[in-house]
Amino acid sequence: PYSDYLLTELYPHYDIVIWSQTSWKWLEIKLTELGFLTNAHYKICFVLDKTCMFSVSSKQKDGTMRKHQVKALGVVWGKFKDRWTHKNTIHIDDLSRNFALNPQSGLKIKAYRKAHKNRAKDKELMLLTRYLKLIALEDDFSKLDHHSWKDYLLKAAESEDVS
Repeated sequence: PYSDYLLTELYPHYDIVIWSQTSWKWLEIKLTELGFLTNAHYKICFVLDKTCMFSVSSKQKDGTMRKHQVKALGVVWGKFKDRWTHKNTIHIDDLSRNFALNPQSGLKIKAYRKAHKNRAKDKELMLLTRYLKLIALEDDFSKLDHHSWKDYLLKAAESEDVS
């Protein structure tokens, strides 16, 4: 829930890119059904599928190594040097391993599951929209601690209550 709200609200402040760990065939179907590619309120700059990902090995909490796919933002930054860098990119994902190569650009959100049960309760994207609007004018996103984005929201709300 709130994906259209998020994209509509953030479009004036951000370039929007979708990078999915899904094959293009299914990704295109999903994006078309959701109306993301033709929405009049926002535009998607480009879409990447799983073919733009590659495997790395990362050490797990228990010390073992695990091979997994990553979304390496360096691919985008290298291709569009004059437009996107680590300073103006935020990678939002429900799997933190996807930003293993760019952890400072990563912002982990809760996965959306059991839609029939959680649709009315899930406010993750609404909260994320508020956070991203609050930081939109920052000069360098890489200096922010996106791991604490919900704490940042709480502090912002407290300061609003005081003023």
